[in-house]
Amino acid sequence: MILTVALDPVLENRYYVENLYPKTINKADKVLYKISGKGIICTRILKSLNMDVFSTGFLGGLKGKYIFEELKRQNIYNDFVFIKDETRGNLLLYQKEELISTIAEDGPRITREEIGTFYELFNKLIDRFDLICALGDLPIGVPEEIYFDLIDIAKKRDKRFVLDAKGTELIFGLEAAPFMAIVDREDLEQISRLKLDFENEIIKVGISLLEMGIEAVIIDLDGSGTIVLNHKQGYRLSVPGMENMKVKKDQGYLAAGYVFGIDKGYKFETTMKIGQGFRLAYAMGDDRDLIDMGHIKKIMNEIDISSIYY
Repeated sequence: MILTVALDPVLENRYYVENLYPKTINKADKVLYKISGKGIICTRILKSLNMDVFSTGFLGGLKGKYIFEELKRQNIYNDFVFIKDETRGNLLLYQKEELISTIAEDGPRITREEIGTFYELFNKLIDRFDLICALGDLPIGVPEEIYFDLIDIAKKRDKRFVLDAKGTELIFGLEAAPFMAIVDREDLEQISRLKLDFENEIIKVGISLLEMGIEAVIIDLDGSGTIVLNHKQGYRLSVPGMENMKVKKDQGYLAAGYVFGIDKGYKFETTMKIGQGFRLAYAMGDDRDLIDMGHIKKIMNEIDISSIYY
């Protein structure tokens, strides 16, 4: 069973209008509410593919209650710490099905007591899972070293930990040497404090993460594919012609794919293809709920893999 750590869930309010006019009242043709945030998206994808997945993190206020009820409706097992502040919301405005603006709220403020309660909950939950996946940004008040702490707890109990984070919290988490880290060019530039213009430079920084004790480093290159590094060798995955197509930013798709393959016990090459298939299928699809293994397998069959030796 998989444990996903979603510290910053989001409730998206999506408003659809035929035409948008300034300085007047615009009538919405359709309004949808979607539970989101990297950790929640990853969890929903895994559940939609019949994986045993359990989620934890922070929820608060009416938005938090809505997310909790929606997870329950989707039969996703969860145990969240309920906080005093309100869970974050985003307003997405669409005109003729095209996203034209996003208004993002600040995240909730987490108290020291609530953080302590979460650590207690994580320590209680972790023995039930072999694989933990932590994704996303941190709410206000959560210490930047929290991923380091969670990885350290997991490793002491021989659990595999997949980390997909950004910024300072990613850097702290990497120092704890998770089983797998998912990063992109921007992350590696922040880590190395260098502008990385060429793939050999990206690979060099990725190898430095392996030297910290991380078992596998997955480097997301958006529509250009991924670079996958482990202690034996590296791999370059791409799909011909995909670099010319519009591919949205990763929202937990890579993590979902790799966690899926790892939990199924597939060979590493198969897991790489699944990860890349998830990344592209969900990033190019207009509705994540309509993606299935048929879409993913179609992309997997088109993936080119070349070896990188070092």
